[in-house]
Amino acid sequence: MTARGFAQRLREIQVPWTGLPLLLCLVAAWSLFSLWGREISSGAFLIGDCPYYASATVSLWHDHDLNLENQIRGGLAVHAKQVALGRGGEWYPKHPVLMSVFSIPFYAAFGTAGFLIFNSLMMALLAIVLWMICRLYVSPEIATGAVALVIGGSFLRAYFYNFSPDIFAAVLVLGGVLLILKRKNLAGGLVLGVSVLAKVTNLFVSLLVLALLCFRRPRPSVLAAGVGLLPGIALWMVVNLAMFGSPTATGYDRTIVLQEGVATTVSHRGFFDLPLLEGIRGQLLDPRAGILTTSPLLLLALPGLVPLFRRHRWDGLLFLGISEFLFLLFSTYRWWSTSHYGNRFLVVPVALTAVPIALALEGMRKSILSAWGAREAALLASRSR
Repeated sequence: MTARGFAQRLREIQVPWTGLPLLLCLVAAWSLFSLWGREISSGAFLIGDCPYYASATVSLWHDHDLNLENQIRGGLAVHAKQVALGRGGEWYPKHPVLMSVFSIPFYAAFGTAGFLIFNSLMMALLAIVLWMICRLYVSPEIATGAVALVIGGSFLRAYFYNFSPDIFAAVLVLGGVLLILKRKNLAGGLVLGVSVLAKVTNLFVSLLVLALLCFRRPRPSVLAAGVGLLPGIALWMVVNLAMFGSPTATGYDRTIVLQEGVATTVSHRGFFDLPLLEGIRGQLLDPRAGILTTSPLLLLALPGLVPLFRRHRWDGLLFLGISEFLFLLFSTYRWWSTSHYGNRFLVVPVALTAVPIALALEGMRKSILSAWGAREAALLASRSR
């Protein structure tokens, strides 16, 4: 059988589930495996910052407000550094509230377990969006393999048993990127604008995407994406004004801390003071949170960068620009390692490696088929003698 015939035979025996359906089955299997034998209704998965996102949902559902004073037990002695001082003295969430708003129906229907169900849905959506991005470059089965490797072979797998704001924010950012790649610039801008309400640093990512659009033709795409960004950013500023008294002040700028028993506020802007090289080394090599130690399979992306930039230069620039910006930004953040496993601040860069991994897998498949074809040709030549 020739290489062409072999490839044709593979296409003939493929069934539809080798694409997105197979990926969703894998995600469901990972989710069930992650939940097996673990507490669901107790909220044991609410670790780190997660309880405060959940508390905001509980407050919105029961009290119809975002004042957390009657949701968190122990007062500031326990929860200082995790709540923010509102313009009227309220204890507002320090963190963005969009995920808390979106998870209200899940909490109302399933109680505490609803937060885990919501997170499982976000993990599935992350896989779907990544698959759709990869499909712009490779076949369905290759896209499935690449996304499966990224989710199962990186620290992302540790976030199935979680209520992760970083997964939620990544779904929005990558959804906006997908629309931009498909040249639906207005819709992409709208989604990127909304993503700012999920994570403050998404504002800079959105502006970076807008800047890179200046180098892609047609030029009016920049204007369309910019117009799309405006509603989300405007709403973000209105929320900030209502909660903290300034359109540019967030909960991270008014975080409550106790100094000698007296409540005062600090801004996280001052926490981006870590020496750059120290942060780079940690984000790469830290045993618990480093990319290379928790997600070594991502090295498969390296050979895929060559065909990415050779065939899709602007797309490669977009992926690399977003990834390097976030990596370098959080290399200077004092608390970059505050994740239970892996580096949650780098979910988007890790997810985007799916594209070069897909291209690398495609190259491997072509090499295998070529080798098979050469072997068959040699056999045919020897038989004809």
